[in-house]
Amino acid sequence: IGTISKKHIKNGSYTMVMSVIFIAVVVVLNMIVNAIPSKYSEIDISSQKLYSIGDDTKAMLKDLDKDVTIYQIAQSGSEDENITNLLKKYEDESKHIKVEQKDPVVNPKFVTEYTSDDLSANSLIVVCGDRNKVIDYNNIYESTIQTYSSQTTGFDGEGQITSAIGYVTSEDLPILYTLEGHGEKEMDSTIKEDIEKANMDIQSLNLLTEGSVPDDADCLFIDSPSTDISEDEKTAIIDYLENGGKAMIFSDYTTEDLPNFDA
Repeated sequence: IGTISKKHIKNGSYTMVMSVIFIAVVVVLNMIVNAIPSKYSEIDISSQKLYSIGDDTKAMLKDLDKDVTIYQIAQSGSEDENITNLLKKYEDESKHIKVEQKDPVVNPKFVTEYTSDDLSANSLIVVCGDRNKVIDYNNIYESTIQTYSSQTTGFDGEGQITSAIGYVTSEDLPILYTLEGHGEKEMDSTIKEDIEKANMDIQSLNLLTEGSVPDDADCLFIDSPSTDISEDEKTAIIDYLENGGKAMIFSDYTTEDLPNFDA
């Protein structure tokens, strides 16, 4: 001990003080960076802008006046990074958006409060008051099935989340009635998904029992009947259209004569 010079001790103390200051500065900088919204502190360098949100979504979030909670169903450490980063953008854009992670292992009964389906990891549940919508992970990533394998072809995170927020915050959804009872084609799954994603309620309509197109119809969907509609149905549809109703009408080749439908 007697051989250690005062100068040595002084230099060692100086180094220790500087180390403490440096560590303190790093901690403070990390706190500041973490407090900055991700839209300012993170740059989306992914080729397809996976966790960026568009101007339409930003406008919707700006006008949002209801509190919405988005639950990410994932085990701790197994979060999908693209989805997590995208959800941060939503939180940053609106004070009414809150994101929470729910670990299905820690909270095994949480999902059952909203759906009886078995959800894939990183699925989302969007909640506003008494309304909720489940977004399955398989609908966020678009994929195509090839021989013995599945290939991811797209990411629809923004489309699914923005649609779900619109659904849970809307009090009255537009209704699309689909005519049935004449061998109509089943609605194409892609078209159905697009309509539901646009937050339109799809309901079936049998004019033989209803007698007229319901007053709450925002659109009537008639998809290629294989047998003709009745005279009364024809009158009901024409009355609906002539009073400002909207319709999407498709036809297909058939050997049957369909004079009422043609009319």
